[in-house]
Amino acid sequence: MIRILRLFLPKLSFAYHQIRALTRDPSKSGARDLLKYGSNIVLQECDLTSRPSLAEALKGAYGFYAVTNYFARKIEKEEDNTEEEDAKLMADTAKACGIKHYVWSTLPEYKEFSAGKWPHIHHFDGKHRMDSYVEKLGFDITSYVVPSCYMQNFIDSSSRRVYTGNFFS
Repeated sequence: MIRILRLFLPKLSFAYHQIRALTRDPSKSGARDLLKYGSNIVLQECDLTSRPSLAEALKGAYGFYAVTNYFARKIEKEEDNTEEEDAKLMADTAKACGIKHYVWSTLPEYKEFSAGKWPHIHHFDGKHRMDSYVEKLGFDITSYVVPSCYMQNFIDSSSRRVYTGNFFS
């Protein structure tokens, strides 16, 4: 999520609103680096999987950029995936806290789209299933961000472009 904030904060730092960057650990350097983007940025400790923690962090906020992290937990079988539960908790808590503008980071569905060819892209399908759930909650404004990935994922030295004949992967 820090990478997401780094993408948007340079454009938002002129805003007249306070921006709360929710983080598990505000003392970490990655989180503290966000403060350089403006004096209106506040680091807020928050566990996105805890309703009380999230409710406290969202108190009085106008909007919420919600993104789940499929890879945050060890997933050995499909039942280990709690991403949809996490997403529902975020959306329900945001609605209960009076969030007006809910921005949901989603992904397209692939199981049906591929006619069953790709049945196990759970982090895409789960996010897609949440789209209608978020819509039904009736936020004043609901926006959807649909990144398959962020360009920042390719910046570090561990990323490599491999030519496989027809495309780079």
